[in-house]
Amino acid sequence: MPLPEITNDEYGRAFCKEHNRDFCNVCCMDFRDTNRMAEENAGLKKKRTEVEEVADMVAVCMYALQGMERMYPRPSEAIFEQNRQWLKEHQDKLQRLKDSGEEGVDEALRKACEKQNVTDIQMRGLMQAWSKQNPGKTTMEVGGEETQKLYDQFIAPPTNTSSKPKAEKWTCDYCNKTSVKKLPMCIRCKTVSYCNKECQVAAWKAHKKTCVPIDKEPKSLPQTWEQVEAHGGSRVEGKTLEVRAILDESMTRQVFQCRDRVGVVKRIAAYTNDRRIPGLQQGSVIRWKNPRFHFFMDGSSGARIEEEDLPNLKISNR
Repeated sequence: MPLPEITNDEYGRAFCKEHNRDFCNVCCMDFRDTNRMAEENAGLKKKRTEVEEVADMVAVCMYALQGMERMYPRPSEAIFEQNRQWLKEHQDKLQRLKDSGEEGVDEALRKACEKQNVTDIQMRGLMQAWSKQNPGKTTMEVGGEETQKLYDQFIAPPTNTSSKPKAEKWTCDYCNKTSVKKLPMCIRCKTVSYCNKECQVAAWKAHKKTCVPIDKEPKSLPQTWEQVEAHGGSRVEGKTLEVRAILDESMTRQVFQCRDRVGVVKRIAAYTNDRRIPGLQQGSVIRWKNPRFHFFMDGSSGARIEEEDLPNLKISNR
């Protein structure tokens, strides 16, 4: 069987040609990490620091070893040892950077681990959705049209279904820093924002390739987890958080892992009178007006939905 064809855009980002996806279960292709590097090399995004790059490798090695433990048949001991060696090398390098006075090492590692944990949550969510649709079956074949259909329905981030463009007004398009205040926008396309002139100038050479002038400023994109978190525990008045419920972790109360439009996953827990959120199920898109961020006692974070929040919740199921 011939390999699926690949197409590249003006920034060097890769997509499967048949479906134009950077992540495609049908073509068994995942270009998300390499496309991020392509954006950095093109100048569209700020390059990661050495600390961030090494922290990413530590997290990749850690989660690779955890995944290998669950594999059947189990990989050879030689493969385990090689991965342990890679993990130690990158952990030692990260420690040297910290000892030399580099800042943000612990935070970079935390974010890198959160990123890798999302992949694990996605796979668990995919298996959960498959199990519900295939009762009695014990073996799931990953890849192909069925997997893609499940991914689109239950796991994919919520997307803008409007034909009209929407603007990112709270996160810098270059350095990815989040603000609680509306950032200065590109005056031509009015769809991307920058935290300062330096970021806008740095991104302009790459951004101008796709910067199409428009007259009227578009509406804002929904809030992301990071944008809500930037407000601490205060309500984000007049704004809406939009996430998809991708993994059901409910026990004594309804709890879901929920993914925002940029792929970040946090928990939503029901602290309502009956410990449930009406209409919420795996795959639901949750739109919460006036959201607020919450840190749970187990160290996780996301949102705690109280009875008083229900009128501001809109649950959509396809």
